[in-house]
Amino acid sequence: MKVYELVRRLVDAKGFTGVAALTNELKTTGLTLPSRHTIRLWALAKTSPFSGKRIFNAQPSEELSFFLGAWIGDGWSDENDGGKRMLLKVRSYDFAKEFATSAAKILGKTDSYWVRRIADETGMWYLVKVTSFMLYDFVNRPFEALRAYIECYPKEFLRGFFTAEGNPSVSIERTNGPKLQVGVVVSNSDYKLLLFTRNLLSILGFHPGHIRLNVPEGTKTNLGVARSSGWLLSLSRFEDARGFSSSIGFADGDKQCKIREAISFIENCGHRGAAIEWTKYYQKDGRKWVKKRRGPISS
Repeated sequence: MKVYELVRRLVDAKGFTGVAALTNELKTTGLTLPSRHTIRLWALAKTSPFSGKRIFNAQPSEELSFFLGAWIGDGWSDENDGGKRMLLKVRSYDFAKEFATSAAKILGKTDSYWVRRIADETGMWYLVKVTSFMLYDFVNRPFEALRAYIECYPKEFLRGFFTAEGNPSVSIERTNGPKLQVGVVVSNSDYKLLLFTRNLLSILGFHPGHIRLNVPEGTKTNLGVARSSGWLLSLSRFEDARGFSSSIGFADGDKQCKIREAISFIENCGHRGAAIEWTKYYQKDGRKWVKKRRGPISS
């Protein structure tokens, strides 16, 4: 709104000398500028920020905490043509939709942001674009400035972050007979972020393991060479996995279904019987367990 008032004063004083000259003059103020297209419309008095302006009120909320977890995990910034957008591109429609709905609630929109489907050579993706200068500047602050907002609603942050960077961990232990084991893992290159996550889990009564090095810097992976080290944090106790599933959960329907089914098998059949039931419905594809066919409905 300050920029808009400056635009109107400059145009009133000098006339519209072109968007390039106007933008250069505005840059000297140090204010955050909108896109060149927006400045042009303001200069020509075709639009203003006083109608339909999405005001971001930085107050702790469940939606903001989830949004931050998802954004820190999988989001990125887009500043093409002077605009400022927050993007999330993921495999899960459920996750993308919850991110879009949370953004709308944060910004006081009556309808959700659009979830776009994008198909490429790697498969189907779901993309969400959120446009708000105020929210953009907020989420790009140093992490220490965001901690207080996250700590008010830790479960929602963990739900967003674990959905973005984590997975259910399901394995069959062969020692002393096959036993199905289930846990939760999350990985990230930011050790301090995982340490913060570990502390949140401990405060909530979980028993996270130690953060361990997963992918050393310089390691060759299927995506190239790791530019930084990757760290891993896990919940390996069955009670922790069950508690995580029921009180936090994954926003990704497939991940949530997998952990619920593994837990259900163990509860109903014990660890040994669950291993047999699990292999009826799931098979190994590389290092991942994938469904053979439609599985049972989890209790």
